[in-house]
Amino acid sequence: MAKKNNNYFELIKTQSSYCVEASNLLEEILCKFNADSINAYRTQMHAIEHTADDIRHDILKKLSTEFITPIDQEDILRLVQIIDDITDALDEVILDVYMYHVDTIPEKTAALSRVVNRCVLALHEAAGELKNFKKPDALRAMLVKVNDIEIEADAIYTEAIYQLFASNAEGKVLLGSKAIYEGLENCCDLCEHAADVIEQVIIKNT
Repeated sequence: MAKKNNNYFELIKTQSSYCVEASNLLEEILCKFNADSINAYRTQMHAIEHTADDIRHDILKKLSTEFITPIDQEDILRLVQIIDDITDALDEVILDVYMYHVDTIPEKTAALSRVVNRCVLALHEAAGELKNFKKPDALRAMLVKVNDIEIEADAIYTEAIYQLFASNAEGKVLLGSKAIYEGLENCCDLCEHAADVIEQVIIKNT
């Protein structure tokens, strides 16, 4: 019996769905912030991150025994790693809140978290469309959307950092706020990197 090839497009879509789950949770946490619940938040987020890790390991295990893949194995590996990095980055925002003993989140955190969630969702939609990489019009439009949202996040981040350092915030608040803003902005940067990998897949195969 011929060996059945694994559906890597579906696996990548599943993996990215955990990014969405994590970014949904992150937005909820930061828009309805309650410092007393931070340990419960950490537990919830870590559970999502742990499940996402299991999916990543499963994909890598399948790749290690696969001779033929629908796109270059190297591209699958890069995309899978960046998607895993996104979930880790979302988790790290909550770790920063915990480690810096953040009692009150900085002013633009909620707005930036909503943009992060939109960016992650846009990437997930692109991951779901990746299977149609040989007819890429719809996929390219989704990648443009990811890039546009990332630019929006950069603008909020720049203004947030400007306002933060123009304030009279004490050292502890300054460090914690800066870490949160940087962590959120990094999530969008990683989404853009994943979109770049998908764009390279299109270029290689069309």
